[in-house]
Amino acid sequence: MVLSVGLSYVSQAQVQVSREPRHHKVFENAWVRILDVHIPPGDTSLWHKHSTPSVFLILSNTKTGSQVKIEPGKPSFADGNIWFEGFYDTPRIHRVWNADDHEFHVIDMELPHQIHKTIDPPLGGDAFHLLFDEKPVRGYRVSLTGKKDLHIGARKGAVVIVSVADGEDVKVYHSELRKRGDYVFVPAGSDLDLQNAGEGDAKLAVMELK
Repeated sequence: MVLSVGLSYVSQAQVQVSREPRHHKVFENAWVRILDVHIPPGDTSLWHKHSTPSVFLILSNTKTGSQVKIEPGKPSFADGNIWFEGFYDTPRIHRVWNADDHEFHVIDMELPHQIHKTIDPPLGGDAFHLLFDEKPVRGYRVSLTGKKDLHIGARKGAVVIVSVADGEDVKVYHSELRKRGDYVFVPAGSDLDLQNAGEGDAKLAVMELK
């Protein structure tokens, strides 16, 4: 019985994050795998493993806890946090629980593409705040003024745009971003035009894939 329990524990710890049932795979291609993570109040994820370079976007202000077997570093779970982790040498194997009275919401953006290319110089201007520039991805936090259009033009790399706030009305590449977690994948070489049809500033995360 002890051996059986031990084997079960190890097996659970090796579940890839993309197969953990609270990590919902909503988009996948050769460049990016987008996992929309929802953990209800009082719920706990299965033991799972992060081993692919990833961008994390925390979309809720939720009290959480975690139990860790292996961890390359300790991330910060705060409202609006956006960061990159490479997992090049050490994976993260853990499980996470929601200790709050509302949902824990995260976007886990895995970047499986292993051959990277040189892309355009970083985007500039008042709307773009560069967060990181890593081997597979360059990330920005973007604030787009209400009733404003922003024409960027074609980029050498594919782009993923995620809304990080509710009540948005942003149109980009035949899609509309209206609530936190809404996303759009823009293929390389496509015109990148952002239109904020809302009255208030739109809060977005923009990822240029290399």
